[in-house]
Amino acid sequence: MYENSQPMFFPVSRFKLLVMSLVTFGLYQIFWFYKNWQLFKAATGTNISPFWRAVFNGLFCYSLITKIRNRAKLRGIDANFSPFLLTVAWFGLALCAQLPKPYFIVGFFSVIVLLPVQETVNELNSLAAPNHNPNDRFSVWNLLTIAVGGSLFVLAIVGTLMPPT
Repeated sequence: MYENSQPMFFPVSRFKLLVMSLVTFGLYQIFWFYKNWQLFKAATGTNISPFWRAVFNGLFCYSLITKIRNRAKLRGIDANFSPFLLTVAWFGLALCAQLPKPYFIVGFFSVIVLLPVQETVNELNSLAAPNHNPNDRFSVWNLLTIAVGGSLFVLAIVGTLMPPT
């Protein structure tokens, strides 16, 4: 059964989630949603499409955060966040990416809203699957992504904030 085999939700350190989201310009968040839905489907047998729930994450963000909070509360984990408020904050920050220069930069930080959710996921996974890989180290591919994406991210920020010539 599930309890001692695999985590129910995507294990990743909050720091890694933050860094990878920033250097991929938010694409890692799509991966984060996908992996969470994929593990939830495997653990529950629910007939869902993790791919489409990740692609349309704005429509399914509230549902995922609610499932994480409810599962944590069932296991006695203190998950005192509002899925509704976190979803509104995440969606609002993500929409900021559509703002004109330099204000669109705020949109990159929508990942901050997911950090308390990830903390709860990590606590839940530690209880449900104590021997799981916590995914707190950067792989070679992660480091390569950080080098390339981080450079592009810094250039984008600097280029956006520089006065026109």
